Amino acid sequence: MRIGVTNDDGIAAPGIARLVAALVGLGHEVVVCAPQGEMSGAGASTGGDLRIRGGIEVVETQVAGIRAFGAAAPPATCALLLVRGAFSEPLDLIVSGINPGQNLGVTVLHSGTVGAVLTAGNFGVPGLAVSMCAGVEADDEVWEASVAMATLVLEHIPESGHSGIASLNVPGRPLADIKGIRTTVLDSTPGFRATGVETLRQHDDGRVHLAFTYAPLEREADPETDVRAIAEGYASLTWLQTISVAERPHWTPRLEAASVTRGMTT
Repeated sequence: MRIGVTNDDGIAAPGIARLVAALVGLGHEVVVCAPQGEMSGAGASTGGDLRIRGGIEVVETQVAGIRAFGAAAPPATCALLLVRGAFSEPLDLIVSGINPGQNLGVTVLHSGTVGAVLTAGNFGVPGLAVSMCAGVEADDEVWEASVAMATLVLEHIPESGHSGIASLNVPGRPLADIKGIRTTVLDSTPGFRATGVETLRQHDDGRVHLAFTYAPLEREADPETDVRAIAEGYASLTWLQTISVAERPHWTPRLEAASVTRGMTT
């Protein structure tokens, strides 16, 4: 397959290098375009209206020994560059990651890792977002488990019957300690919630640094969700829907002239 690879941690991040090396080792044709620096939390943002933006800076580099491109743009724009043929012939698939850190529950809305494949999916290219429920400092065997799970899922996507996109979360464990893969739905939260805001620093010039405070949710996640799968030692594979044209609504509110003009003066 011809696979485009991106991420939200930057072109020099360790996760993308491990993923690219694995895909090349399996014989895939790999094309890499990722942000020049850290862009976590960018969601599906393109960083501005691309129709009027004055061009996107792209710098050629290498990732895992192959030609790659670092773009001064968010992950979604990198995905668009890949699917619109900036660097190669049309792609069969987009893979985003490997992200050090979970992307669980409905907070995938904010994930740049997931946002990249959502964007590719809206242009007809299926994709897989890969996240590891451990930090960048994780042991090699934990990273290798995420690579192994990602390549296993990619191997079976063509025969799965799915033509859309998916989010894969892998427990921060060695491969031998992962029980398997569950197909899941998104939990209503990632397993914790923001409980408030605290002031970290106040400056004499009036500037203030604020931070959210977080706490785990004291509830048992539904057995079908991604949060529950990870908690029980399984990798979670969640199929996602791209944004598509909605059906015509059965009811449209009518604006009566009197109500629209009421209260207006000339």
